[in-house]
Amino acid sequence: MIIGIIGTGFGKTIAQTFRAVDKDCGIFLCGSDKEKTKKIAAEIGVQVIEKWQDLILRPEIDLVVIATPSSLHKKMFEAIIKRNKHILLEKPAATTAQDVRDMLTLTRNYPKIVVINHEARFNPIIACIKNYIESNKLGDILTIRIGAYTNLFSDKNYSGSWYNSKKLGGGQLLAMGTHQIDLARYLLNMPEIEKGAIFTSSYNNPNFTEKVDAESQFSGNLMTASGTCIEFFNDAYCFGGKDFIIEVIGSRGIIKYSDTQGLKVSFANDQALTEIQLEDSMPDIKLGSSILTKSLKFFVKEIIESIEKNKPNQKFCSLQVANDNLEIIERFKI
Repeated sequence: MIIGIIGTGFGKTIAQTFRAVDKDCGIFLCGSDKEKTKKIAAEIGVQVIEKWQDLILRPEIDLVVIATPSSLHKKMFEAIIKRNKHILLEKPAATTAQDVRDMLTLTRNYPKIVVINHEARFNPIIACIKNYIESNKLGDILTIRIGAYTNLFSDKNYSGSWYNSKKLGGGQLLAMGTHQIDLARYLLNMPEIEKGAIFTSSYNNPNFTEKVDAESQFSGNLMTASGTCIEFFNDAYCFGGKDFIIEVIGSRGIIKYSDTQGLKVSFANDQALTEIQLEDSMPDIKLGSSILTKSLKFFVKEIIESIEKNKPNQKFCSLQVANDNLEIIERFKI
């Protein structure tokens, strides 16, 4: 299999993961910073193509990965569709739900696989939590809470990037909130959202080279039609407190996950949370520290197998669901 990756931020991790899952995978890499791209390519052992427009023209490339600032997604997507390639699109699919709807129109009867990078769906931990929910072991689901403690902005070496710019599609709500909303909806089997509110705030760090106009923190509370409360929050100034948490509270039990504390469950007031040990089906591949990055290897394996069969996995996040996620943000953001 041969892939072309546009973007050298998260694109580097994607390249490393594809190579780890399939050592024979051919990889072409393209980035806006030529020196950075050459350095990464030499480190991983992949080929460089200077312009993304040239990359998508290569007939040998099976899959194109768009891992660029969100504001570029739609333009690149429209160009790649014309080349009849499989597409892996970094979330969010675009910066607005309308843009995603425009992209959806282009994919009617499209013969190739289009998938949004919500990799956590494929982690065994998420499968375990989902099983507890669907088997009714937790009873009625009262609350699901997903939080992201990130530390990008508190890194003393960070002075700003496109993440700080609304124009470029930055902000923690699009960068991480789309992951959290998608994961909550996936665990609850895609419920309708009846009401809610999402609050955002931006902190202009004096150490940054440019003014921040995209949010550095947010919190939200949504309510499903069946009465389940979905809570989510994110802050980019967590220093050494980086973590990703998932808590599902039911009428008969609670299950909790944390990057730092693992997966635990309890069914009684006098029962301490008990750790759940899960087997890693790909133990030799160790990339990343968060559940999101650790999920990539399982996700990539499914992408490769799906492309070989030209049949998408039903667990993939589609453009339609990506549109729905963005509509929730647009509808309930205060």
